[in-house]
Amino acid sequence: TIGTSSNYLNNTATDNAYSMGIDQIGFVMPFKTQNTSQDGLQILSFSFGYNKLRDYTSNVVMDGINNSNSLVDEFVYSANNNSDWDPFSDQLAYETYLIDFMMTDSATEAGYFFSDFDNSNYGQNQIRTVNTSGKLGEFLFNLGANISNKFYVGGSFGIQKYDYEETWTHKESDPDDRIEYFNSFVFRNNLRMNGTGYNAKIGILAQPVQWVRLGASIHTPTFFTLRDDFSSSMDTNLDFGIYDYSSSGDYNYKITSPFKATASAAFMYKSRAMLTIDYEYVDYSNARLSANDYDFYDENQAISQRYGAANNLRVGGEAVFGPFFLRGGYSYYGSPYVEGEANENMDLSMISGGAGYRNNRMSIDFAVAHSNSEQQYFLYGNNSANINSTALRFTGTLGIRF
Repeated sequence: TIGTSSNYLNNTATDNAYSMGIDQIGFVMPFKTQNTSQDGLQILSFSFGYNKLRDYTSNVVMDGINNSNSLVDEFVYSANNNSDWDPFSDQLAYETYLIDFMMTDSATEAGYFFSDFDNSNYGQNQIRTVNTSGKLGEFLFNLGANISNKFYVGGSFGIQKYDYEETWTHKESDPDDRIEYFNSFVFRNNLRMNGTGYNAKIGILAQPVQWVRLGASIHTPTFFTLRDDFSSSMDTNLDFGIYDYSSSGDYNYKITSPFKATASAAFMYKSRAMLTIDYEYVDYSNARLSANDYDFYDENQAISQRYGAANNLRVGGEAVFGPFFLRGGYSYYGSPYVEGEANENMDLSMISGGAGYRNNRMSIDFAVAHSNSEQQYFLYGNNSANINSTALRFTGTLGIRF
């Protein structure tokens, strides 16, 4: 269950969404060597599996009375200050008579674009809805080795599948007839993104003494090839008619995600309790866009300037009571934005707990996790809403040994 609460123009609106699916599935095949000593290679293991890394399910509603501006003002400004039409905004507004062009009688003065909102008292109702769905999943092929029961080395090759869809709708209406000739308009945008990425990981785990394990790993960037399919439409209801217009397109490009580095430590007490700590470093400013027909120079410069390094921390514990165990954990993911950006404090925190049972043949456990995050969402210009998102997830895991 994913719940959202927004505050826009001093008005609070809430919504929620639901999602189900398989988060993880895997198979491990160990091969014990013929080595009879405690030194050298002891076990080789091959495994493959699937992990759902992200769930993009979310519904957000923003609603309020705007007494100072309109999205239509942005269309007018863009049309008057850019030499090229934007076929997914300005042109839609022009073709549906939401904005219009005024010729001048002067031979030296050019005409200009205007709207019914010019010199109005505003006061129209605005509603913005943002609905997202999809997931990021990864298929993993792993190879690991146990050396002298003290060192564990592993590597993996990952294939990530990305599927994301976002639909946002902006509606403005004038029920009190404040704006002359204008009744309402609806501006819709749909984006569907899908693609495939590849990466590799390598890590090492050392057990210097029986009760301590220390580890480190490096994740290469994920090299994505993506396709965007997008469309926009405008419907207007004016005193002199009802109009609609739409536009669509697609684009292929590539994204290189930043690399990751992790360090971990685990402390055990007589096989009855364990405490784990993971630290992860990600520098989002190293992400890059590229394409065959566009250099993305300005966009990559913006990524370097607006994004920075994030420090992520995960802490977990487990207590064993015979065949039963209890687990608890806390995670903190730092904001990827640099200081001074609107969402510099957009961090994510999560707390989880669970219980389970295991024996020599099988294990089963159940867990619940609660996460919370905040962000500032910009509708247009400087108009923004504060959005709080909470997620409550229930999971069950079954493990079988052959």
